[in-house]
Amino acid sequence: MRSFKLITALLFAFTCKETTANKGKIDKIAAILKDTVKTDLTTLLNQHDLSLEQTIDGFMKTIDYVDKNIAELKTHLETRIEEYNENTMTNLQEFEKNTGEMMSTMNETIMTNLNNINTLSMEERNKIISWAHQRAHLHEDILKSRISACAYDYGHLGKGVVRYNSANGGYIKESGSFRVYNNTNIKEEDVLDRDTGIFKVPINASGEYIFTFSVTIDSFDQKLMPSSYWFAKAGKKIEGTEIFANVGSSKIHDKVPGSRQVFLKLEENDEISVIQELKTDIQDFHVSFCGALLHLEKVLLKHKREIQSLYCISLQASESPGGSFADAKDAEFPAGTLAEQDTTWKYEFAAGFKDSEPKDKPEKAKDNKPEVTDIFVKIDDGDWKTANAAWP
Repeated sequence: MRSFKLITALLFAFTCKETTANKGKIDKIAAILKDTVKTDLTTLLNQHDLSLEQTIDGFMKTIDYVDKNIAELKTHLETRIEEYNENTMTNLQEFEKNTGEMMSTMNETIMTNLNNINTLSMEERNKIISWAHQRAHLHEDILKSRISACAYDYGHLGKGVVRYNSANGGYIKESGSFRVYNNTNIKEEDVLDRDTGIFKVPINASGEYIFTFSVTIDSFDQKLMPSSYWFAKAGKKIEGTEIFANVGSSKIHDKVPGSRQVFLKLEENDEISVIQELKTDIQDFHVSFCGALLHLEKVLLKHKREIQSLYCISLQASESPGGSFADAKDAEFPAGTLAEQDTTWKYEFAAGFKDSEPKDKPEKAKDNKPEVTDIFVKIDDGDWKTANAAWP
């Protein structure tokens, strides 16, 4: 506004037609410009210089403030990073130590469990081998058991049990074979007695047997005199086993060969023989008798229990040749069991772990940022003399 008034006055002076009349005004304005405006311009220049100095001072303070804050930030970051690094290294060391201890404990637990499994497996494996070994031996004993005996004689005369004890009789050498399980101490005459003509089932040799009897019947002398032979058990004839002949017309044409084969299921000490039940005065010839074991019926087991005593169990060899060793329901039948296992192990974190962020935070330095208004000089309107000059 003050500059506008000054310019307006000058324009008015120069454009005025009566220059002489306005000369006084022009001189007055010139005096004002010399004395007042010059002073104001000097003041303005001084204020400008002061503002420039204050501005430079403000910038310097700002730069100093920024430098100090950068230094403070650097110190703060270095401190924090050092704390983070210290905590991290401490945690890594604790983690390494704790993990080593936990792995060692886990390894001990695993080894204990593996040893338990190995020990139990070895015991069960040995028990299975022993069990299978006994069962195999039992099968072998059954398969090795054999009884066979044959006797012959020149002839037989009259009623009664057929015997094979004459001077012309004897055992068929290649027929005798005696073994019941592992018992080989069995004599041929104890099984087939030539003097009595009786075949006796040995101890522990119950089972199925086959018997064969052969004879040449002489059925005619002065008259027809037939013979009738029967297999007998305990002296009593067995129905359906007869050998009979009643043919012949002369002493030359009167000999009839006959034979019979039977299968009998017998118990130990049973006695089998052949009897001739008809009275005759004519001798029959070429008698022979054979008996043989086909299959054991019962198994003799010697089973060792925990009480360390031995006892015998008779089982059906035909139905269960393995005996109790083949019975899965037997109390001692091998079965897998679970070994004792330690399942209490678990990973536990170390107590020495520190928080990643430090709990103690460094204090922030006091804010010394300079006020923005400090770098400007406030100039009031009253400081300008031009505004109070006596303008014409």
